[in-house]
Amino acid sequence: MSVESGAPPPIVIRRWAPDGPTVFLLAVAILGFAAFTAPQYDPDFWWHLRVGLDILASGVPLHNAYTFTAATHPFITQEWGSEVIYALLYRALGMDPVILLMALVTWVGLVFGVMRANRQGLSRWILALGAALVVISGLQIWGPSPQMFTFGFLGILLVLLDAYRRRPSRWLLAWLVPLFVVWGNLHGGFLIGLGVIAVFLVGELISSWLGDEHSLESRRLFDLGLGLVLSALAAMVNPNGLALYLYPLHLLLSPVAQANLNEWQPPDFHALASLPVLALLLSTILVARWARHTRPADLLLALAGTALLLYAVRNIPIFAILVLPLWTDGLQGLADHVRTARRMAPRHRRRPAPRWFVGAVLLIVVLTSAVRISAQLSSADNYLEGSVYPVQVGKVICEGPPARVFAPYGSSGWLLYRLDHRDPAGRDCAPDQLFIFGEVDLMGPKVLKQYLRAVSAAPGTMAILSHYQVSLVWQGRADPLTRLLQNQPGWMCVFANKESVLYASPGHSGGWHAPRSDCPA
Repeated sequence: MSVESGAPPPIVIRRWAPDGPTVFLLAVAILGFAAFTAPQYDPDFWWHLRVGLDILASGVPLHNAYTFTAATHPFITQEWGSEVIYALLYRALGMDPVILLMALVTWVGLVFGVMRANRQGLSRWILALGAALVVISGLQIWGPSPQMFTFGFLGILLVLLDAYRRRPSRWLLAWLVPLFVVWGNLHGGFLIGLGVIAVFLVGELISSWLGDEHSLESRRLFDLGLGLVLSALAAMVNPNGLALYLYPLHLLLSPVAQANLNEWQPPDFHALASLPVLALLLSTILVARWARHTRPADLLLALAGTALLLYAVRNIPIFAILVLPLWTDGLQGLADHVRTARRMAPRHRRRPAPRWFVGAVLLIVVLTSAVRISAQLSSADNYLEGSVYPVQVGKVICEGPPARVFAPYGSSGWLLYRLDHRDPAGRDCAPDQLFIFGEVDLMGPKVLKQYLRAVSAAPGTMAILSHYQVSLVWQGRADPLTRLLQNQPGWMCVFANKESVLYASPGHSGGWHAPRSDCPA
């Protein structure tokens, strides 16, 4: 790949011309919003909601009141802003506005990312195809999750940095401070934003070292470095202060979390869901040599995005938006190379498409998007009592005596909200606590290791349950721990259905009135 030494290509907002590629690009933008409108399928949402309601009721929690295993462990609410937004919207209007808000935030990130990749001489067909590939690559990630705030803010940050590169101004850098104040209170991914600024700064230093006459001057580079420092300080304007940096660092450096949480593992390129991002990665490598307008900073950002992708599957959207300018530049360079090699005639100016055709296409796209959005909003995943959740199990635990519950990791977040005293049906649930829930770093690596040992029924499992005085175990019927408890003296099955079993520990089986006929033999 060659790096052009000329001035950085400006972001281009071209005049509306309803030709084929423009209509395609607009259709991708509309369908992208529909793709971002995904059901709430992440069980972590419910514990985020529980924490948000608690913050509205009594302020930001400093101690872990949700588990009996790690009550003294520091409780860093690094996403407290997102949790409060969720609580306010859900309490007032239900799940739909939460889903639509996060779809809008994600869409903003896409739009700004596409704007950054746009430049004079770039075919809108290529730009639209790149935008579509970004949307398709992240289908397994999009959804109403706090990490979408990072995607949206990253798009804004990249446009700010490109604008500063074209026309250096301290006023542009001044926007970094409020950006990171808000970002640092919504999601821990602000660290990625700080990393992007640092990589961008290094890239501009390389341009200056290479003698690029259009590179930033020394004092402008100093201002950018100062902006990085101020952004890092701005992120600490939150209830946790400096401790905000500890949570993501602990999680990133936790070998237990990395080895056992799917979203923190590298993408499985053998899986069908990973084929789009694999296609984006391989095609970027293939066309990079024809990129002619990619500056060192953009190349380094693409490499950083690739490193993030190979580190964890949750970083797919970050990779896609960081690599998009290189991908579009390389593909355009390849198209120009083929045209020159074949001595093809220059492209003629396209005629605008008939208005009736543009209207018909956009109407079909809008209707298709509306149908998908309606279906996603009505999904059972979006409701506390939806069929995708173990409603019977939650009802039994809620209405039973107080218990220390050992629950499946994937359902702990849902159960944590289900046990909240602010039950939507007006019932007061027992003051149960859980062994563990989705915020693994708040448990500490020791508790996570013990949970993994117990759930696999490894040697020492009964000692772990006894040490923490677990009084109720909820597992699947065929799980190893279920089979172990079947043969333990004193442990009694107090409820069972086709999927799940509840076992009460010795001395805690009284007070359970659920039918026991389905208990394992």
